[in-house]
Amino acid sequence: MVNIFKGFSLLEKKKLLKDLEANILSFDKNTSLLKSIGKSNVIGILESGYAQIIRTDYDGNKIIIEELKAGSVFGIRFSLINNVEFDIITKEKSKFIFIDYDLIKIEFRRSNYYQKFLINLMDILSNMVFEKNERINILTLKTTREKLIEFFNRESRKAFSKSFYLPFNLTELAEYLSIDRSAMMRELKKLKDDRIIECSGRKIKLLY
Repeated sequence: MVNIFKGFSLLEKKKLLKDLEANILSFDKNTSLLKSIGKSNVIGILESGYAQIIRTDYDGNKIIIEELKAGSVFGIRFSLINNVEFDIITKEKSKFIFIDYDLIKIEFRRSNYYQKFLINLMDILSNMVFEKNERINILTLKTTREKLIEFFNRESRKAFSKSFYLPFNLTELAEYLSIDRSAMMRELKKLKDDRIIECSGRKIKLLY
C-alpha cells in the first residue's frame, strides 16, 4: 500500500500536518468513528490500527464494505460513509489523522510543497479503485463456491503464495462476501472434501 507521506521527512510531515490544521485522534477497539467525527468533508488517514467500513441494513445484517489498514485513506468523496446505514468501526486500538478537504485544495494552490502529498493521494485512490473493482467482480459471481474461490485466488495473488492467512474471521468473511455464514461453512467443508483447499483456522492453502 502506498504511504500518503511517501518521500516526506519527519520535519516535512509535521509541517504539512500543521499547515493543514490536521487533527490526530486515537480510538479504542469497537468505537464508531462517525459518532465521534460526524460526516463532515474531511479526509481520514488511518495511521495505525485496523478498522472497517460497515453497512447495517434495516434487518440488522452487516456487510463489510471496506477494510481500513495502516495507510488507508477514506472520506465522503470516495467512501460510502455519507449514508445512515454506513459506519466506520475500529477493530483494534487505532490512530487517525483528519484533514479538511477544502484546506488541501487551498494549500495546493499556494505552494508546490504539497505536490508530493497530492501525488501520493492520487496513487492511493488509484489502488482503492482497483481493489473495489476486484471486490465488485467477486460479488457479481452467482454461487457461494465461486465467491470463495475467487476471494482465495485474490488473497493468494496478494501473498504471492498458495498459502495465506485470511484478513479477518469467518463471520467477517461472510459479511465481506455478502453471503450466509451457514451456507459458507457448508461450502468450505465441500472445498476441503474435494481437496481444493486446506483450512486451519485463518490459514488457507490452495491445492489446485
